[in-house]
Amino acid sequence: MTTRVTRRLAVLLMILVAPIALLAGCKKSDSSSSAAPSSAAVSTSQSGSAPSGSATDCPTSNTTSFAKTKFVAHSGLAFGAFHRYLYKPYRAGTFTKGADGRLTAFAKGGLAALFIKREIRLASEDVKANPTLCRAIAAPLARIGDTVQAAFDKVKSGDASGIDGVESAITSVSSSSKKDGVDITENDNPDLNSAPS
Repeated sequence: MTTRVTRRLAVLLMILVAPIALLAGCKKSDSSSSAAPSSAAVSTSQSGSAPSGSATDCPTSNTTSFAKTKFVAHSGLAFGAFHRYLYKPYRAGTFTKGADGRLTAFAKGGLAALFIKREIRLASEDVKANPTLCRAIAAPLARIGDTVQAAFDKVKSGDASGIDGVESAITSVSSSSKKDGVDITENDNPDLNSAPS
């Protein structure tokens, strides 16, 4: 009984502390990336208007060094976290009432949703710095970042349709990226408590 209470307290502590650490990391990254040439486009997309990813919004040449490499790293972390902490538990039924490990799955899933949103935002900045990727996947990638938290919130109320939608969007972005010669390798062991930039 005592170990069960201790475990629940540890999970509760993780739920409370980890999002604060992630948000602090996001604010630090936002201030350091404000000097980037594509920051105006990024702030426009984060203010609520949907990024169009049209040819007029995309650069004619790379505006950031190693944009493709950074995109692969950030999207690999986001997609790996999604599959490990949201999609696989959903497919295994861990989010259903009465399932063993449900509380832990929700704690990790909530933290993963924040992590995924952040990594997708960073990947989107890199995509907007590369003309080929920008035209092909800027809009679908931004939709993943916009919908992952809502999908997780739906799972908490028993509706898993959002998880399938995010999975479909990830598959679409991965295949479009691969067609353009940029193969995304998922990192299914992301450190959700870290704040990589």
